[in-house]
Amino acid sequence: MAYFISIILVLAIFTGCSNHNDSLGEDAKKQLNIKSAKQEMDAFKKSSTKGSIPEMVLPPVYQNVSVFDDKKISFSAEDAPFSKVMYSISELSGLNLIIDQDIDKNITITMSVNEAGLLEALDVIMNLSGCYYDLNGNILHVKQFERKTFLIPYVHSNTSFTTELGGDTLNSANSGMGGGQGIKGDFKLKFDNPKEINSFYEQLEKNIASLMSSEGKYTLNRFSGILSVHDKKANVNAVEVMVNRVKKQCNQQVLIEAKILEVVLNDNHSLGISWDAVANSVLSSGDKLQLQQPLGLSSAVSGTMTYSANNFSSVIKALDEYGDVDTLSNPSISVLSGQSAIISSGKLLPFWEKEVQTTQGTGGSASTSEVTYTRRDVLNGLTMGVTPTIMDDANIMLNVIPITSSIEDVVEYADENGKTVASAPVLNVKEAGTIIYAKNNDLVLIGGLINNAVSKKEEKVPLLGDIPWLGSLFTRTVKKDEKRELVILIRIKVAE
Repeated sequence: MAYFISIILVLAIFTGCSNHNDSLGEDAKKQLNIKSAKQEMDAFKKSSTKGSIPEMVLPPVYQNVSVFDDKKISFSAEDAPFSKVMYSISELSGLNLIIDQDIDKNITITMSVNEAGLLEALDVIMNLSGCYYDLNGNILHVKQFERKTFLIPYVHSNTSFTTELGGDTLNSANSGMGGGQGIKGDFKLKFDNPKEINSFYEQLEKNIASLMSSEGKYTLNRFSGILSVHDKKANVNAVEVMVNRVKKQCNQQVLIEAKILEVVLNDNHSLGISWDAVANSVLSSGDKLQLQQPLGLSSAVSGTMTYSANNFSSVIKALDEYGDVDTLSNPSISVLSGQSAIISSGKLLPFWEKEVQTTQGTGGSASTSEVTYTRRDVLNGLTMGVTPTIMDDANIMLNVIPITSSIEDVVEYADENGKTVASAPVLNVKEAGTIIYAKNNDLVLIGGLINNAVSKKEEKVPLLGDIPWLGSLFTRTVKKDEKRELVILIRIKVAE
């Protein structure tokens, strides 16, 4: 009886506690929850100030797991067939093996490795055999021939120019008249850039053919610039290296900005501009002008200096001391590396040549004559050919050929009846050719091209010279001999 009474008392106590908790209001419960959350936040802040929070660890970048990782093999082979060596590799590495049928059966391998990495051993075997492999899962596929496609975009254009400087300096062609032997006096400098050299795809195909094996094949679509090569791995790699170098070289452009000046020399400098003095003047401002003698013309000079607005102004200012400076032209052109461009400035003057072709009659008929006139254009001005080539060290090799021609007189030729049948100009020609090595953003200077010119100036008495019909009595034309020096400034810059 006492046992049951004890149980009843215990149950009554727990029931009372439960009723007490249930009697708490909702507001009291919220207060308890807020107090508990605040205590947790304070504890978090306190622990963070002590540096007890672990550092954030970012998940590693996803990487493919390779069968070559930590795989070591050991084997020896002496003049062993390639297929048996690969079978041994397959057994040692646990890889499935596929060998193409077109692999040369006569390939033999001699090597000995001990605890070598599987990847390194395979690379050595592939280099010895000239083969390559693809790995797909645990399947090792060995091949000898590879097919690869390249895109080689290029502008379909052919350029060519031929310049021949100098000539018969002693007129030896006529010196042999009257029985004399004559004296040879030829001095020529020829810059020849034939059309076939600049045929891009023709030169490319020659290079590809020289790198292919006897079993290799290739196709080149010149319209789209797509090249497909099928050959041994080593030969395909050689073609790829060549194609990449050609694309890098041919896709580079050089911006050429030229300023063509003419200096009317004053009486104190009638012999021409002293380029040593100009160089010293520019050098004194902190810049350097390196002068050299171009080919083909002993009186000309050329040089290079770093381009900037300050040193460009320094050159112009130095030229002002020698006479009146006149800007003839400011051409600007972009040229692909290794290609040629021509810059012309001046006037084209036409000359006509009469040609008579006589046809003999048949059967007693009279002969007939056909007269034609052929037009010949002569440039009175400047023609300049430029060929920039970007070198491996980022410097630029510039081939510059300036030629100036000015018409001094016109000679007319008449037939037996006194009629003019042809006219030809008497030209004053100055030409030079030079090859300059310059850096990117250099300023190239070419000078020393001096011409003798005659300027005409009309002078008249004020008022009287303007009288109709009688004004000519009070007017005169004064001719003055002038010396003019042509100066060419070229800024070369590799286009980004």
